[in-house]
Amino acid sequence: MKAEGWLWAGGAAYYVVLGLIYLGVGGEPAGLALVFIAAAFGGLVAGWIWGARRHDGAPRPKDRADADAPDQVGVVGVYPTASLRPLALGTGMTAVVLGVPIGSWMTIGGLAIVASQVALLVRDLDR
Repeated sequence: MKAEGWLWAGGAAYYVVLGLIYLGVGGEPAGLALVFIAAAFGGLVAGWIWGARRHDGAPRPKDRADADAPDQVGVVGVYPTASLRPLALGTGMTAVVLGVPIGSWMTIGGLAIVASQVALLVRDLDR
């Protein structure tokens, strides 16, 4: 996690320097807010990486110089089975977007479809 931490900390420092230059030039408040929010998000991720590395204690295999490829092997992830839920989720999102020009009744129906499909996807992943 050393490389990732330095990358995110460097990105946060870059945006801080960029924001200070923008402030010195007389930038608008919205632009300043966006630049400093970007710095805050980069610092947030860098802090999380630092905390995770500190919490785990032992370095990851990719951070060790003597590590081999088999040291990195582990559980890759749990993938859901095939289902039609993404199609229903897309239909719900389409109804939400179409609700803007058509009417709030379509937006409410689309939100109900999206909420139900997200809940069912989460339930399917737990099984």
